Amino acid sequence: MLVASVSFGLMNVSVKMLGAMHVVQVVFFRAVVQLLISSVLIYRAGISPWGKQPKWLVLRGLFGSLGLVGYFYTLQVMPLGNAIVIHYLSPMLTALLAMLLFQERVQGSQWLFFGLSFAGVIVVNGLSDAITWYGIAGGLAGAVFSAGAYNTIRHLKDSEHPNVIIFYFPLVTFPLSLLHGAIDPSAWRWPVGEEWAWILAMGIFTHYGQYFMTRAYQREEASKVSAVSYAGILWAALFGVFWFGERYQMGQFLGMGLVLLGMFLNVRSAKKTA
Repeated sequence: MLVASVSFGLMNVSVKMLGAMHVVQVVFFRAVVQLLISSVLIYRAGISPWGKQPKWLVLRGLFGSLGLVGYFYTLQVMPLGNAIVIHYLSPMLTALLAMLLFQERVQGSQWLFFGLSFAGVIVVNGLSDAITWYGIAGGLAGAVFSAGAYNTIRHLKDSEHPNVIIFYFPLVTFPLSLLHGAIDPSAWRWPVGEEWAWILAMGIFTHYGQYFMTRAYQREEASKVSAVSYAGILWAALFGVFWFGERYQMGQFLGMGLVLLGMFLNVRSAKKTA
């Protein structure tokens, strides 16, 4: 999950660099690149791309697609660190859904540490003048749908190859994003110049992030894996400061520290009760 968080961090940078493009168009091109990569890997592995549980695989793709739109929108309209922090409400939602759907055990101390991370989310965004209610709403919607996607991955852990699970994500995203283009063609345009390079980078980093994240959710309980994903906040802050020249108040760094402390304590608690 740590490797996945770094890959997703670089994906976030790529999305931010494509801020001049409509968010659904960015989602579309990500789907195209990832669909090509996944198809090649599935062909080389000699496995069927359709899987054994297509209904759950389509559901994974649908939840992932809706979560992606909300997430990318937040990345485009808010500072990188703030957008990531809002998105990382999804680990708590993931753990809650896993408890309700799959009867996974979540210790009382883990909820306390999730609460600590949630307090950090509030501190980071409460001290920022650059956030918008639209950005917050997009981030919250993305977190909810992402939690649903992560739990479908957990459900498919014993029956599906990770590359098949990844394949269904762009397979569902592709027609959904095309539908938006048909409804609102004025929002679409061809990429220009270095945007092509950022689209390729976005697709590559997405694939590696998806692969390692899928393996993590297949091999470990969702509440433990989702807690580790909070490390992405650290990469977001570093990329935001050094790549985009974003500035954060000392209180916001304190909030990020609370989020990471909650992650560390959560993982430690999960190991003790394993």
